[in-house]
Amino acid sequence: MIKALFFAPQALAYGPDEPDLLAGILQGERIAASREEVAEALAGLPAEVRQAGQAVRTPEQERAWHRTLWSALLPLLGHGRPDPALVNRLGEARDEYAAWWSLHAETLPVLAELRRRGFTLGAVGRWAPSLARFLAEFEIAGYFQLIRPSAAAGASWPDPAFLRDALAETGCAPAEAVYCAASLRDDVPCAQAAGMAAVWVNRTGIATGHEVVAVSDLRGLLVLLGEGGSGA
Repeated sequence: MIKALFFAPQALAYGPDEPDLLAGILQGERIAASREEVAEALAGLPAEVRQAGQAVRTPEQERAWHRTLWSALLPLLGHGRPDPALVNRLGEARDEYAAWWSLHAETLPVLAELRRRGFTLGAVGRWAPSLARFLAEFEIAGYFQLIRPSAAAGASWPDPAFLRDALAETGCAPAEAVYCAASLRDDVPCAQAAGMAAVWVNRTGIATGHEVVAVSDLRGLLVLLGEGGSGA
């Protein structure tokens, strides 16, 4: 019997990837930078800047890292030594999740229904330490008994040990949990390696040939799970 559902954060909401996001923030400051230029600059970051990013474990460290990133990125984009006030503005813009991300239309009602049915819910996967704040900005943090971003644990996603540790916190066996995956390449194999069933949210509808349970959006979970859950 399924008792718990874990969600990849990207299965709940959609937004730009890192190059698009940073290019959009720069353009908001009237600094011309294309996605391709930002991607090239990111690839050229000094090793010490990359290492600092990998060492981030807390939301406070994350905010400081954003300022470090901008300070290193702007010169690589041809803007010389950046102004501290500009760096602060860019860092603050990077923290404004609601300006760049949106919940999928069905996320809130599906979470509410799953909680009504008595399932334990977790938001677990590849994300920065500020995952709890991200969920709170969209007023869905309260639906989750467990919120575990990989960066806060220093885990390299997709590491199934991280998912197994999160599962142990719920007291559920792997066979009693489902991972709602956003990525067929990373999330699905991670869940399977942790012994959990995976359901891939394939919003494109494009057939891949992979043998994996897929739904077109989160509402498909309600059909797959029936009236399960301890509160049903």
